[in-house]
Amino acid sequence: MLNQVELIGRLGNDPEFRTLNSGDRVCNIRLATTETWKNDAGERKERTTWHTVEVFGKGKVNAIEKCLRKGSLVHIIGQLRYDEYEKDGVKQVRAKVNLSGPKHQVIFLDKKPTEQADDEPGSEG
Repeated sequence: MLNQVELIGRLGNDPEFRTLNSGDRVCNIRLATTETWKNDAGERKERTTWHTVEVFGKGKVNAIEKCLRKGSLVHIIGQLRYDEYEKDGVKQVRAKVNLSGPKHQVIFLDKKPTEQADDEPGSEG
């Protein structure tokens, strides 16, 4: 089975960091992907989709903290996850892209193509 998501987009705001009770740090990113097309009348149309990305792993989180800011262009490889919660008595479901596995990556496209946020330098993820 496979659950893999790849996105290329720009950060909509600066990354947000928090520390878990375990002491591990987590980074949350709001990522915008935009598609463009021409309609039947030849007019250019555009649609932006916003994605919530949650990043775990000391190497990835530290690299993001040093290198990424609002507007940064990144390539994300992660896994689709869903959070379920209740708000005002109504069940809510929220999708997010999770980067916690060894093959999950954040590749910085504003820098040299070989620079990426991995848990270990030179590793695949």
